[in-house]
Amino acid sequence: MVFRNVLGHFPTGVVLITGMAEDGEPVGMIVGSFTSVSLDPPLVAFLPTVASQTFSKLRTAGSFCVNVLAADQEDLCRRFAGKSADKFDGLSWRPSPLGAPVLDGVVAYIDCTFDSINDAGDHYIVLGAVHELQVCSPVAPLLFFQGGYGRFAPMSLSAPFDADLIAGVRLAERGRNEMERLAAELGAECTAMAVISDQLAVIVAAAGTAPEQDDRLGERIPLMPPMGELCLAWEDPKTIDRWLSRALPSDECTPDEYRGRLEAVRQRGWSITMRGGYRDEQVFEALREYSAGTYTPAQEREIREIISRTSNSYAPVQLEEGRTYDVDSLLAPVFDAAGKVRLVLRVANLPRNAEASRIQALAQEMQAAAQAIGAVADA
Repeated sequence: MVFRNVLGHFPTGVVLITGMAEDGEPVGMIVGSFTSVSLDPPLVAFLPTVASQTFSKLRTAGSFCVNVLAADQEDLCRRFAGKSADKFDGLSWRPSPLGAPVLDGVVAYIDCTFDSINDAGDHYIVLGAVHELQVCSPVAPLLFFQGGYGRFAPMSLSAPFDADLIAGVRLAERGRNEMERLAAELGAECTAMAVISDQLAVIVAAAGTAPEQDDRLGERIPLMPPMGELCLAWEDPKTIDRWLSRALPSDECTPDEYRGRLEAVRQRGWSITMRGGYRDEQVFEALREYSAGTYTPAQEREIREIISRTSNSYAPVQLEEGRTYDVDSLLAPVFDAAGKVRLVLRVANLPRNAEASRIQALAQEMQAAAQAIGAVADA
């Protein structure tokens, strides 16, 4: 386990080795141990396990082809890594010059004959003599790192996110006067969060009494359950299903329960979060790491786990007259002319143990401000 854990900190490319077995059927296996070996003569290598039944069939082929998978082919990777009977069923592919399958959408292929197969502990070292190779689509490749799949992202590729963030800031700035008025009237902190693809970006546009709020400017929040219920409540079923698919297995809330929560938010028109049993500092620290974008897959799993613990705090609360509630924040959507949620207005640092009637009044004021900001944004 220590060996696997330490070596897992070294990223590898992901390839699909294909061939036509002696029975005439295509065969393919996922490999994360592919490497170039020699330029003269051109040799490559991969290391399948001795126990691999797929390799037992593959080695009956006269040649093999290395399909370099693209970053958007994770589903294809998981398909061939699984145990389905006919993994090529329904897939588009063409034969390589030596006859092995080249799948549509791969980054490149390398067509080889077997040079040698050598024992190496519980693996084989398979050397391949390269005959043909070609770049098919010059896109980012699929990578494997610390038990998770990902992609290479040059710094220049962060520009689209920056552009979306700037657009969100400009949109919030157009509603700055309304936000400052709301913050002053409620004596609370008013924050705007811009919806950017599958994330929220925090934009502090109204001065408040808590200086730590300024540190959250530009902070990103992943739209994964329970985060983003207010953004998803008015979305189409396909988008909602995609959001639900990001929930962690450890999340005790079922998809049907989340759909019920979205319906409750949609009916109410605003949402409420309660102070929970978790430490706010731990959640904020996790979000800061997420925003930095420098986390590893292992760190991402930990961050997502911390976020998932807040689920109960987002559950709809039926406010009962005469009771008091320890509210963490109130949130309202800002719609554009097409009815899409573009900003989320968040009011925090509210009085502790507020009465239900007071919370209702605050929520109505916040909704009115959100509607006013939406009107200004569309003007």
